[in-house]
Amino acid sequence: MRNAIRERLLANIPEMKDIYEPHAAEEKSPKPYAVILQGEDSDESPWVGFRRIVEIWPYVSRSTFERVDVLEMKIITALDKQMLTTETGEVFSCVYLGSSGQDVVDAEWDAITRGMQFAVMALQPVGTDGQITSDPWVPALADFTEQALGADWTVYNGYWPLGYLRPAVMWRVTDIDVKLLGYSSYRVTKRFTAHVLGNDQQPEHSAVFTLVGALGSAIKIPFDLADRRYLTVTNPKANIGADALREGQITVTLSRMVARPQEEVPLIRSVSYKPNIK
Repeated sequence: MRNAIRERLLANIPEMKDIYEPHAAEEKSPKPYAVILQGEDSDESPWVGFRRIVEIWPYVSRSTFERVDVLEMKIITALDKQMLTTETGEVFSCVYLGSSGQDVVDAEWDAITRGMQFAVMALQPVGTDGQITSDPWVPALADFTEQALGADWTVYNGYWPLGYLRPAVMWRVTDIDVKLLGYSSYRVTKRFTAHVLGNDQQPEHSAVFTLVGALGSAIKIPFDLADRRYLTVTNPKANIGADALREGQITVTLSRMVARPQEEVPLIRSVSYKPNIK
């Protein structure tokens, strides 16, 4: 992972002399260069997987911090929300979190620097090779999502897989309720959350507005056209400020009527009775 970040930075920032690990940089190292520090992994949630914090410190000759600002923007452009591939073929994405502290002047090395924090998401599969949820309603949501956003969007079911693509939407079930309507039927209600990840060509905010608007105008979405079965759409909501990977920006409730299975019993051939039983 660290080598993939190094190669991406060197390929996209020609003036960068080198990318070092903390113990490799020294006073005479040609500037500008950067140092990569790798933090601990944390288990974020079942649908995200693991998150690792990586810090990148760009070093320039001691002059003005505007040079650090320029280098910082180039690093963000090279890494933020971009897909990188490790030597073993694993794919991951970096998300820029902001600076890790104040500007630093290193008088001994005659340099100035600033820490930058990136989160590396979905470093490995989450305990399974398949989908966490194989809910049969998600394909209906996936078809509806593709029609609303276009074929460029990838739709996932239940969790962010290793090497997920952007732009993408991941639907997951957050709540299920079953209500008996009578002897012959019951209603199944499910609450879904959508995580919307955009890219430079497909911004997240625009996709969230488009998708929640499409859900709001849809009374029902097809579930099984052959049997004329549909899912009723209610209460779609969007939270633009929510974290796309961990929380999700859209929630919606879907429901449908289901017939109760009838128990097979033997037919009564005849009935005998006697009036005035004492």
